[in-house]
Amino acid sequence: MLDESLQEQAALYAVGALSAPEREQFDLILKFHTELRALVVALEEVAAAALTSSLSASSPGPSASLRGRLLARLDAHPQQTSEEGFVMTGPDGLVQWINPAFTAMCGYTLDELHGKKLGPILQGRDTDHGSADRMRRAVHESRPCTETILNYHKNGQPYWVEIAITPILDDAGAMRWFVARGREVPDQMAA
Repeated sequence: MLDESLQEQAALYAVGALSAPEREQFDLILKFHTELRALVVALEEVAAAALTSSLSASSPGPSASLRGRLLARLDAHPQQTSEEGFVMTGPDGLVQWINPAFTAMCGYTLDELHGKKLGPILQGRDTDHGSADRMRRAVHESRPCTETILNYHKNGQPYWVEIAITPILDDAGAMRWFVARGREVPDQMAA
């Protein structure tokens, strides 16, 4: 069951009342929270139905330009795929969810990572300890950070990844989740 705060944010999201930073953070939550995503879809359908039913047959309706932009956005939304790997952890830093792009990047499945911390699994001999420490400190202090770090695939192959960690707080300011986005970077870019 969704708490009242998430339901309220879903309603604000569905009607476009969130600021750009709030919407960006809520988009991160929607990537892993299936129940919340379903609520947003339902709310968007209700809002669209209410809007279209309020237009009388004699009203001019939206301009062709606006209608085209809205249809383009709707068409693009379900087709969006991300090459970024996403990881969602609890406040304790233990993995709760990963997306398929993350599995493709590191070789591990959710079953293998669920309930574990990623650092000891993905970091290895040549990982920069300074970068790893900065990431740990940021998580401990519940603040965002971005680092480029050398991780290791399940098969032992090293790969460079740029990681952006975002803390997700509830309305009271308590830690709810951490969402990490990662994308591989070529070796020469990381050096």
